[in-house]
Amino acid sequence: MGTTNFPMNFVNRMGIPLIESSNVEVTTDNVVVTLANRSFRWLNQKGTILFRLNQTIPAAGDALPVVFSVNGFTQPVTLAGGTNAVGTDFAGVGVYFMYYDKDSNLMQLLNA
Repeated sequence: MGTTNFPMNFVNRMGIPLIESSNVEVTTDNVVVTLANRSFRWLNQKGTILFRLNQTIPAAGDALPVVFSVNGFTQPVTLAGGTNAVGTDFAGVGVYFMYYDKDSNLMQLLNA
């Protein structure tokens, strides 16, 4: 993680927040990407984030839906068309551009 006391860092000075994965696990139903506790607490109700995937998604998760897990709560990740993002939508370790909306429980991968 970064150098602040928050579970996310601002990449640009007070710009786009960056949230990072701490673990990736493939279950029988999903690819579970774990994020730091309270990752979204300090964010506005909706906006964009940069998401850094720090672990590769195992090949066993290529066709499984991806969910983010924070504090025991899971949130499905979707594509811009509304379909579930799957393991192959993440090209590997790297940074991804996403849109979130806390009111509608939307987490959308924009650069798939």
